[in-house]
Amino acid sequence: MFRQIAILMIFLAALPAMPEQARAVESWEKLDHRLKGQVYQINVGLKLRLGNGLWAQLADYSPKFHYPVFITTADDKGYRVVGFGTSFPIKVSRTDRTYFITNRHVVDSGDQIIRECERFYAAMRLYAEQTATAGDPEKRFRELLSIINFGARKDQMSVAERATYQITADAIWDTYDTYLCVKADPQRLLFNRYLTQVGVAAEVAYFLHAPGPVTQPAAEAQLYKVARLESEPDLAILTVASVRAEPLEFDSVPPTEGQEIQVIGYPAASEQIDIDASKYYSPTFNTGRISRVAPHILQVDAPVTTGNSGGPVVSQRGKAVGVVAVRALSERGGELPNFGGAITIQSVHSFAPELFQ
Repeated sequence: MFRQIAILMIFLAALPAMPEQARAVESWEKLDHRLKGQVYQINVGLKLRLGNGLWAQLADYSPKFHYPVFITTADDKGYRVVGFGTSFPIKVSRTDRTYFITNRHVVDSGDQIIRECERFYAAMRLYAEQTATAGDPEKRFRELLSIINFGARKDQMSVAERATYQITADAIWDTYDTYLCVKADPQRLLFNRYLTQVGVAAEVAYFLHAPGPVTQPAAEAQLYKVARLESEPDLAILTVASVRAEPLEFDSVPPTEGQEIQVIGYPAASEQIDIDASKYYSPTFNTGRISRVAPHILQVDAPVTTGNSGGPVVSQRGKAVGVVAVRALSERGGELPNFGGAITIQSVHSFAPELFQ
């Protein structure tokens, strides 16, 4: 008997190994149940503060060209969410912290607002200098701040207040277009002069929300690495010290065209059909196939819409084969939801090789 068992073991050992592609394939139902807790929503928060200590926030748009108008408050109103997307913890060689991945364009969601705030207040400072009486631009600047703050109570303004507010908002942006824009000030010398006088400081925070009720506290993440060169993939990596999330592994099996996959994330569209969406965070699972494999990008036909950015493209082995980065748009700017792009795992490794040694 023992001799027969030994012969059988030798025979089994001589069989060729099962191909990696055929291993650990599970049903989507089982995978979704397991993966649901591993995909987070990321919200980007922003605070803006002027050099005089006042807090600024976007409140309205100018009537003439629909440019942003920023009001000020003496007290800190907290972070305002200026962008969102999807993020997930990744398996790395380090154990000091938990590492999450998302897109550069997600973590940079507040950049445009910051730039517009700088333009608005630099132009206000110049306009105060141009319209000051008795040579007191400081006093005039404070007057302009008070007028613009009418925008905090748009529905309660009197007719006179509304007219003054609208004329002032347009005049500030006309000042920028005339004197401080890139065309008028290509070296940005004048713009930087007035920006320095007013001072605009930005505080950006990244909040990771695990699936579950909105009452559970978010984890505040720190930016570890973000792509800044055009040659780099649209990626950002964040770290959290206090969260021990189960990482999502990268698939070692190369993706193939026609392979069935799922895109997991937090598309904004899902909130339109779920009346209880404001009560909890819950990822959406969209099934599709890889329709094209390129050196740095995977084209998928699973629905990819606003909010999916930074989410994983998962194989039926329950491992990530890509990171969602782009959605296709029509000539008129509408979404083409069945043409999405995901950054390859090879590109992720090249972006931060020190994490995958």
